[in-house]
Amino acid sequence: MSGAKPLSGAEELRRLAEPAAAQYERTHQQYVGGARKLEALINELIGDEEGINYLSATARAKDPESFYEKASRPHPDDPTRLKYDDPLQQITDLVAARVITFLVEAVDRVCEVIESEFEIVEHTDMGAHTRAQGVFGYASKHYLVRLNAHRSDLPEYSVLKNLTMEIQVRTAVQHAWAEFEHDIRYKLDIPPERKPEFDRRFLLAAALMELADNEFAEIDKMYRSLAAKPDTSPSPTEALSPAALTTYLTRRYPDAPHAKTNHYVWMLGILGRLGVTTEQELGALLAGVDSTAVQAAMTHRFPAGTVRRLDDDLLAAKGQDYLNLFADEERRTKILRGRLKALSRAGLA
Repeated sequence: MSGAKPLSGAEELRRLAEPAAAQYERTHQQYVGGARKLEALINELIGDEEGINYLSATARAKDPESFYEKASRPHPDDPTRLKYDDPLQQITDLVAARVITFLVEAVDRVCEVIESEFEIVEHTDMGAHTRAQGVFGYASKHYLVRLNAHRSDLPEYSVLKNLTMEIQVRTAVQHAWAEFEHDIRYKLDIPPERKPEFDRRFLLAAALMELADNEFAEIDKMYRSLAAKPDTSPSPTEALSPAALTTYLTRRYPDAPHAKTNHYVWMLGILGRLGVTTEQELGALLAGVDSTAVQAAMTHRFPAGTVRRLDDDLLAAKGQDYLNLFADEERRTKILRGRLKALSRAGLA
């Protein structure tokens, strides 16, 4: 009489991970809800509040099968036991977010927001690591975070309370390299004799990636310099467009970071409600506003972008009338009211 066929090492580890995997599958929708909350929070913080120019900010909950695979991994020091004793607590990307920007400058600004708004458990700068080795490679910034004490106490964030989450921040160029490199290395069994060739080509691509990010930064500087020249601007009597407003604000606030394209469109709508449709009219409205003094009176935690600078200057120029434009937007009214108080304390409104 023969007994049951003994399990292989990998099969035994999957068997041991089954209870945690089953529990995660039962509660997976809670993590999906948490990912939606995290995504909305990040977009609110870096877009609505700070006006940072970024491509996307998304979050996801780990797929149950992916969790099962990770929970089944062997311990590096003992392949007969699991790497994670308590995978639901030790696996830190059950909810993970990724922010993709156009410029390295914006990566740094997003990171400042993350470090200010979350409790940082761990921070890894992959670019600094590769530079320290004198090579080119993956340059993303990785954070393990928890909600700060204030948000942890809010009912709307109860699904994320005490949860360690992952946030990655990188440029669009870095993202393209990382995604392609991951697909090749982890989805293809590369023969050992071909691995050096792949490594060399990925290294070359990483060098070009860094060059592209540097060139984008230089192009941005060139644009700012060109936009600052009055003879390159549209006629001040022409109707404002998103492009014309972008150029005007770049000239008015030469050191301010650019905002997202849709923020310029949003601001055009506000200007329309104020009866401002040309650069000439906008210049006349802001003629008596000391923008430097306005920013000094504000309590922004990070350098304000061009649209935020205009938003503040319009508040200084119009006062309560500007705030009244948003009477049906409770959250924005509250924010503007706080800024108006700051301007009043400084004698600017």
